[in-house]
Amino acid sequence: MEKFVHLDEDIICLDVDKKTNEDVITYMFEKMKKKNYVKESFLKAVLSREKVYSTGLPLENMGVAIPHTDPEHVNIPTVGVAVLREPVTFQMMGNPSQSVEVEIVFILAIKDPNKQLTMLEKLMEMFQNNDEMFKLKNAREKAEIYKILDNKFNF
Repeated sequence: MEKFVHLDEDIICLDVDKKTNEDVITYMFEKMKKKNYVKESFLKAVLSREKVYSTGLPLENMGVAIPHTDPEHVNIPTVGVAVLREPVTFQMMGNPSQSVEVEIVFILAIKDPNKQLTMLEKLMEMFQNNDEMFKLKNAREKAEIYKILDNKFNF
């Protein structure tokens, strides 16, 4: 069975110490680019899209963000995860005049546009599970996050 997304512990980052959402996105892009998951154009496309369609989501116990862009900037479908040491501000999805203090950033690199909706649905399911989100936020090993995401996406 083909995997829905390729997961890689090298692009699961714990205790990320960045001050702005652009810094977090750039940091994750560099890791994803180094492994050839995304094209050089990915960073500019994600940052531009984030300015127009913000991706911060306030959950019950934390804020998350899901920056992403169009498939032409992606080589291999994956999800990069940054668990932040201190929250950074993203604008709220659907209401950019509101800001969200984000603790976990999921950078989506989706190759097949038909899978993007499925991916977002799976993320929303996970976001509604407080236990799962607590485990992600407090993970001390990348393998813990990998296992949760693999169970969620590559069923």
